[in-house]
Amino acid sequence: MKAVVAVLGVLVCVWGETLQPSVEVQAEDEAQPELNTEHEISVQFDIWAEVKELRDMVVEQRVQLQFSQSQIEELKQKNAALEGRVVSTEVGVEALREENANRPKVAFSFASGLNGHLGPFNVDTTLVFSKEITNVGKAFSPITGVFTAPLRGVYYFRFNLFGNSASHWVAVYLFKNQENILYVSERPDGVNEYISSGATLLLEKGDLVYIKLNSGCQIFDNSDNHCTFSGFLLFPV
Repeated sequence: MKAVVAVLGVLVCVWGETLQPSVEVQAEDEAQPELNTEHEISVQFDIWAEVKELRDMVVEQRVQLQFSQSQIEELKQKNAALEGRVVSTEVGVEALREENANRPKVAFSFASGLNGHLGPFNVDTTLVFSKEITNVGKAFSPITGVFTAPLRGVYYFRFNLFGNSASHWVAVYLFKNQENILYVSERPDGVNEYISSGATLLLEKGDLVYIKLNSGCQIFDNSDNHCTFSGFLLFPV
């Protein structure tokens, strides 16, 4: 009996030693899935973090794209408004160009053409300015010294006259038709003297404007054009 018990004991020990590695292997095998699961969870967390980051980037890009599209639309509206203003300005400029092209142009400026003294005369004498400087519209006659209004409008006239006599006044009248508009004079003192004046006149078509040298008076001129008569149309009415 004791022998049997001893044999059983030996068998139990041997069986126990045989089973121990198997249990350890089984324990290792059971532990390995836990490690793999933790690794898989970590990988999944990393992937979801990257996906979330990519989603946030897409959302940000979409917002930026919407903002850029809004800016583009705003720029388009501003550009359309500017194009409208440019077109309107061009139309206005063209209208002004046409108006200016169709507007009568009248302007003249003449010098006396003298080379020495003129006068004195016994009567008032119309001064003839024969040296043309400008004569747009050909409304001034260098033969008669008379301006003839080509249309009803407001005109501006100006003259300068020169004298250097020690005994004769420099004195002139500005006439509109037979109406004396103004009178200017300078007494003689033997030195160079200028007289000048001007007037804005409403003229009807065919009205005449000219300058008369007062009787007994004298003027002087040469190539320096001391004596001039000028005028131009301000605007038609």
